[in-house]
Amino acid sequence: MLTKNQKKIVLLLGALVAVVSVGYSFYFRIRPAVDARAYNDIAWNITQGNGYRESLDIPLSEDKSIVRVGPGYEFFLAGIFFAFGHHLEAVWVIQALLMVFSFFLVFMFSREVFKENWSYYFGLASAVLIGFSPDLITMQGMLMAETLGVFLVILTSYLFFRYYNNPLRPFWLVILLGLSLGAAGIVRTPALALFLPMAFYFVWNRNYMRFLIFIFAVIVLFIPWTIRNYNIFNRFIPTNAVGGYNLFIGNHHGASGEQGDDLFKAADNYESQLGYIKASDKETSEAIHFIVANPLEFFTITLKRINIYFSFARPNGFWFHLHGLSKVLTLISSSIYSVVLFTLGFWGVLQIPKLGVENKKRGWFLLFFLVMMPLSIVGLVVETRYRFLSYPFFAIFAGLAVEDIIRRRIFWKPALIVASLLFINTAIDILRNFGRIIDKIKTL
Repeated sequence: MLTKNQKKIVLLLGALVAVVSVGYSFYFRIRPAVDARAYNDIAWNITQGNGYRESLDIPLSEDKSIVRVGPGYEFFLAGIFFAFGHHLEAVWVIQALLMVFSFFLVFMFSREVFKENWSYYFGLASAVLIGFSPDLITMQGMLMAETLGVFLVILTSYLFFRYYNNPLRPFWLVILLGLSLGAAGIVRTPALALFLPMAFYFVWNRNYMRFLIFIFAVIVLFIPWTIRNYNIFNRFIPTNAVGGYNLFIGNHHGASGEQGDDLFKAADNYESQLGYIKASDKETSEAIHFIVANPLEFFTITLKRINIYFSFARPNGFWFHLHGLSKVLTLISSSIYSVVLFTLGFWGVLQIPKLGVENKKRGWFLLFFLVMMPLSIVGLVVETRYRFLSYPFFAIFAGLAVEDIIRRRIFWKPALIVASLLFINTAIDILRNFGRIIDKIKTL
């Protein structure tokens, strides 16, 4: 149990998360651009009764909305617009609230995972790393899917460990878990990778009936959207058709592991000549052919993507609304944040074998959850914001490391090994992509 003062501190920090998030949004007042503009247009069209579409000037079957990330975030925005009108201020406030909910959920989530090793400072450290993340604060000030996606990943993972720790294994909790995972997947498709560790849990424990209920709860949210897409495109599309594009951009001779300009033109030509759905089929086919014909090169590119994913030299701050000092401060804070999050996070992972039996079991499951996040994208392309879904899991493992530091159980050797490997990984990224990194620095 927390003391009165501890509860007050947690509540005050939660309120501060709200103030910082809302303050950031209203200070910069970021107007929708590129992907955010598309999400905004689609959401407003839904609200106006025009359906899920980006443009009213072309047939729905040719509309670009099907290759946008979604559809969950667009419907989320549409709900806000329907309730409050087409006002970005309402989105900023609600996304700030999602940051607050994420802060409190991570605090409770960490306690569900590491019960015997958990303490107030453990939970607080984990929650602070999410609530005051410079990366997540930046994203919630824009119309981007990551804020809602991260919240739903946290909620889903929290519900799973609540179920894990509940000896009654209630059916209603299984249904909530499935619906939460389905919602997370509709917002950010890589979140569906969490299905694998959850499925493993149900099957390993022979909870077959609950597993079937869980599966139904996951897919029920996809059914109306899948039927809609089949009627329009005559294809099975449970989320969107952007997968072929990402697979194609990330897998070709000389691929860098991240998005670049080399194949953008080819992808655009496919889309203009074939339409978005057939272009996605073509892109998928070419990417698979490349992977099958060049397994060693695919493996090498995948290593490059892993290198980028965990590099400290990939701060989140090269956004169009940032200039001068604000951009410099964002880049510095984001870099420092990645050093702290990844170093303490991996340090916490190394403590799993030293835990008690039950904590160890839950710790391995949490690691399973963590591994699925980079695994879901390293076969495609990697950008800094693509790693945000892993942040909650790193934050909880970082809390475990903080607990060790507070209790003076510091294992210096593994800590130094983790830090050294991460800095070596960053040095490799800088050496491989020195020109690209310098070009970005020149924009400061």
